[in-house]
Amino acid sequence: MSLLLAASLLSSTLLGYLVATLFLPGYKPKWADALLNISLGAGLGVGLSSCCYFIVRLLAGPSITPYLIAELLLLIAAGAASWLARNRAVMSGPHANPAGWSWLLLVALAAALGIAASLFVDSSVSNPYGGWDAWAFWNLRAQLMAQPDALWRTAFAPALNRLAGLGATHPDYPLLLSGYVAGCWSLMRSISNVSAPIATAALFSFGTVVLLVSALAIVRGWSTAMLGGLILLGTARFLLDSAWQYADVPLGFYFLAVFVLFFLADAETSGRPLVLAGLAMGFAAWTKNEGLVFALLAGLGFLVYPWLSKKTRWPKMLALIAAGSVVPLGLALYFKFFLAPPTGTYAALTIKDAAQRLTQIPRYTQIIKSFWDETVALGSGIAHPAISLALLGGLLGIPRDRRRQPAVIVSGAVLLGVALAYFFTYVVTPLDLTWHLGTSMGRLYMQLWPSVVFLSLAAFRTAEETAIVIQHPQKAGREARKKTRKARVS
Repeated sequence: MSLLLAASLLSSTLLGYLVATLFLPGYKPKWADALLNISLGAGLGVGLSSCCYFIVRLLAGPSITPYLIAELLLLIAAGAASWLARNRAVMSGPHANPAGWSWLLLVALAAALGIAASLFVDSSVSNPYGGWDAWAFWNLRAQLMAQPDALWRTAFAPALNRLAGLGATHPDYPLLLSGYVAGCWSLMRSISNVSAPIATAALFSFGTVVLLVSALAIVRGWSTAMLGGLILLGTARFLLDSAWQYADVPLGFYFLAVFVLFFLADAETSGRPLVLAGLAMGFAAWTKNEGLVFALLAGLGFLVYPWLSKKTRWPKMLALIAAGSVVPLGLALYFKFFLAPPTGTYAALTIKDAAQRLTQIPRYTQIIKSFWDETVALGSGIAHPAISLALLGGLLGIPRDRRRQPAVIVSGAVLLGVALAYFFTYVVTPLDLTWHLGTSMGRLYMQLWPSVVFLSLAAFRTAEETAIVIQHPQKAGREARKKTRKARVS
């Protein structure tokens, strides 16, 4: 990795870290707070740098100098704002340090992380250009965007539709990933250095693991955090997709970030984390077309939440989310409606054709079978992540107060809504269904899987809570009633 690439990665991560600490309070334990801000900073920094790169190119042309100035100004502004707000309130969470033999979970997580890193390096060395989608359009469009002249606009030119078949290069796809890699290449003055997309893939892959572990440590405690990390690192498809340099793992990161920040905002009164939730939601839309669907459903969920929680702060919530999402979401919509060429994939789909496919039962059974096959392929034996998650749910259960928690209900509904949107897209697709399922089902699964793990473990009773229920049932009952009264009052 060159020094220029390292500087680019550190600069974007620092920018995201400063923005994260600006809107988040401090959390206990400190190790989880630090990891949360670093992992959020890595993903948010990529999104901010990508938006900055694209906007500067639109306004000032392909020269790298205006982009560097804009990035430096963003860093200075974020640093100054973070310094002025340096006295962050500290929020206490559940016990998130090892007790008894639970430190062994950390040993297991460290071993799993080491294996994952080894697999990532091995895959990247043997296939440095990533999978088909990476070099066919994500990195191809990054190379076009990094051109030092007006040719950079060919990254979303209609001519790309004629390469490898109609729409096969997807020039209509949003440009977060391609824009960030292009920014790294522009700084390095090289469009052939494979270390930039590899490093970006590593940042999102391991950033997702760190975000999941740190968020669960803050929300639910030590054992839940370690188990969440082990389940994600035990997912074969996640390990496989991590090194492919696709946009699906980054999109899964932003999905997870929205849910994490929503839970953190639910636990305090200022609502400031919702600014970051809106930012992550906008970055999801700027990453892939599926992110636009997620942004729509998540936005609806945020509107429903105050009604379910009997709180009257929905105007404030809406303002905070809008403040965070306005730039990346606006940029994604501007790109889709005014710059991106139509690919023609769904242009020929008529209402009559869609209605006819909706009545074809074999299509439903084929989609369900493909989903089942992908679920089976996640792992094997007792270590299968879906089996592990189901066993934890059966053993730990869901506390009564958590079943009624609006954040749990709304987040679960949003995730289910996205899954159903994917399902019915397959039902009405004009493409060959077998080919469409075979080339995309597994990747769509990985967009949702980190959020599935987080929301499941955030809803389950923790091991520490289960021990209290078993050893002190009367105390557990009093605590549950106290939480219920507190929720009603709030």
